[in-house]
Amino acid sequence: MERGSGTARRTVLTGLVLGVPLALSGCGEKGDADSTPASVPASGADTTIMIIRHGEKPGGGERGRDESGQRDKKSLTERGWQRAKALPGLFVAAPGRAAPPLPRPATLFAAADTGPHAGAHRMRQTVAPLAEALHERVNVSIAEGQESALAAAALVAPAPVLICWEHSRIPDVVRALGAGDCGAPKAWPERFDLVWVFTRRAGRWSFRAAAQGLLAGDA
Repeated sequence: MERGSGTARRTVLTGLVLGVPLALSGCGEKGDADSTPASVPASGADTTIMIIRHGEKPGGGERGRDESGQRDKKSLTERGWQRAKALPGLFVAAPGRAAPPLPRPATLFAAADTGPHAGAHRMRQTVAPLAEALHERVNVSIAEGQESALAAAALVAPAPVLICWEHSRIPDVVRALGAGDCGAPKAWPERFDLVWVFTRRAGRWSFRAAAQGLLAGDA
């Protein structure tokens, strides 16, 4: 799957702990009045929900390829596969290395890529190496366009939760969680190297954006 430089990856991972928090904001219990589904309570149990965009996709002359190396426009590019392979470094402790900068996920969600509402494979592919490192399964039962169902499932799942989703729909996920007024951007930036971290404590959400810093060229 991944043939990127281990040395380069170790170099960028070393600097992760130094600059992960980029933004932090707090908010009250209620999200945007028009955006929180009635089925998702504005307050509830404490939880941490992290959201990432899938890895790099085809474009600008770069082609996607599937797990067997065959060209596939719905799959990650070579750089996307490199990001997926490096992703466990954000969450999983390794011998002789500093503690990972983000909490170890207990639940993984990625958009469905099979069935009648299937989207691209990039979301599942992005978190597949992490799932293997965690010895966890990826929940791919929810499709793009079903963000309210995703939020409802994430809020009751064992935490911390990590969601890998299509970037244009991530703001819908945030609103469905009831965290729409916590300072997160209204649209996902044109970047693949971010983690949005939402934490609910005593019914109040807070937000921070963390830089992945996994590959050369990441911010």
